[in-house]
Amino acid sequence: MEGAISGPGLWRTPMSRSVNKIILVGNVGQDPDIQETGSGTKVAHLSLATNRRTGTNGDEPQERTDWHRLTLWNRLAQFAQDYVSKGDRIYVEGRLEYDSYERDGVTIPTADVTVRELVLLSPRPAGEVAK
Repeated sequence: MEGAISGPGLWRTPMSRSVNKIILVGNVGQDPDIQETGSGTKVAHLSLATNRRTGTNGDEPQERTDWHRLTLWNRLAQFAQDYVSKGDRIYVEGRLEYDSYERDGVTIPTADVTVRELVLLSPRPAGEVAK
């Protein structure tokens, strides 16, 4: 391998890219909001809640909920429309994207997860079909 440095059990290649990957497991906060772009591409937006415990040094642990904004495109948007509902537990993988908007002269930062993989973790009753 050209450019690789090797030694006993060691392979090193020049780092040529970065990684933007986020994995979340949580509960859907709302039914997916399904839209289509002007060119007919399907897009779904939904929120996902993840929970964690906070509290250290003998403090009583408290449950904290973090909300995440998810965007799904094309076939994943169709899957969300057909199978995902408020309260469902899901696994998502995607990339984190930052943006901002202005409200009353104040810049509001946003973070959005563009989903590339979704796994429905909630059990479905036998024989249930798409919505």
